[in-house]
Amino acid sequence: MPRSSRSLIPSLLAFLATASLGAGCVLYGGPEDYKTCAEVVCGNHATCGENADCYCDAGYDGNPYDGCVDVTPAVDATCKVDCGQNAYCSEGACYCELDHIAVCGANAGCMPEARVCDGQPDCPNSADEAVAVCSKPVFQEWLITDDCDDGLDIDWRLYAQDRDWAWPDATSTFVTTGIGAEDFQTIQCFDGETICMAGAAGDTVWGLNLDGTGSCDTCCFLCGSPTYIDLGFQTCQ
Repeated sequence: MPRSSRSLIPSLLAFLATASLGAGCVLYGGPEDYKTCAEVVCGNHATCGENADCYCDAGYDGNPYDGCVDVTPAVDATCKVDCGQNAYCSEGACYCELDHIAVCGANAGCMPEARVCDGQPDCPNSADEAVAVCSKPVFQEWLITDDCDDGLDIDWRLYAQDRDWAWPDATSTFVTTGIGAEDFQTIQCFDGETICMAGAAGDTVWGLNLDGTGSCDTCCFLCGSPTYIDLGFQTCQ
């Protein structure tokens, strides 16, 4: 090759590199190669977000680089169900509109997620501010010791005072395993709700009545604070 031709090669390569990276050009490659959203090409119904990664828009799913598809159920005009405000029917079932949530009850409609647990009740029954909706679930361990030498084991339950709930349930009980035995039970409750103990053996009652009625000052504790409750020795007096 003549010397003059060889000398043109570096200039030609520099020109091509400059042209390929010029203004308005998009870099392609794996997501790990992208540095800014200006260099990213997301698919249909996808948006570039944190770390210059593509994410499917709300209500869509799939590969955000190839394009996301609508995953919300199709509205069925033949549905006979009244789903309420901010909701629609599809194949006989009710669904909330985007960014809405159903908390008020069956077929009671849906409300914006931002209005749930905002300190202002919106449902007629205030269900959007209920402890079971707005508080985190935690595990709490309870210890009871039967110290009543009457030949009977103690049947006992735990009742949530802020909602209609009992442990183990409203029709069965925990049962101690003999005098002096330490009996442990772990429940899952909602942080901050009040839990009261009810126990009975024969005619002797500890705490609330076994059906949850009555009141007591020493048998009620907050869920989650502490996470371990010692009910102490249950004597016959």
